[in-house]
Amino acid sequence: MRRARACGLTLVELMITIAVMAILMSLAAPSFTTLVMNSRVNTQLDSFFNGLNYARSAALNQSLYVHVCPVGAVDASPDCGAQWSAGWMVVSVPASGPATVLQSWRAATQGPVISSEPVGGTPATQVNFDPRGLAGNQANFKICDARGAAYARSLQVLPTGFVQAGPTPGQAVWGGALACP
Repeated sequence: MRRARACGLTLVELMITIAVMAILMSLAAPSFTTLVMNSRVNTQLDSFFNGLNYARSAALNQSLYVHVCPVGAVDASPDCGAQWSAGWMVVSVPASGPATVLQSWRAATQGPVISSEPVGGTPATQVNFDPRGLAGNQANFKICDARGAAYARSLQVLPTGFVQAGPTPGQAVWGGALACP
């Protein structure tokens, strides 16, 4: 009489497989956390970059003055706030009539923080675009998270209205290394 062959895994084989999977997962978890944090910084950079370009485009298309400033305490109010870390808004300012909020973005309570870097000793309280799409002056911004300056990103608005983002984390697009509080 023939014996039937047993198919399947033994308990020992199953435990070894689970142990190997646990080791691989523990190695992947820190990399995944870094990936998520990088994604948050890049998303905030892209949102702010797009908002500044939208403001410039609106100024050109509508032949109006448009400014980007920190979001105020009241939603849908064109009154600027004081902290870029709260978020930002795009406001059209017609020659006559009330200012209108064209776009706004509120920052998450936790996550990357936008701040203005001083140019000539003064940080930017807002970025103004005239009807020709020119910015009144240069404005420099940095986006930092809990990891510090090595992972920070930079963004610059030139007087010509051109908006550029720094390609390298930790390095300012205007030159030098970034410093985060």
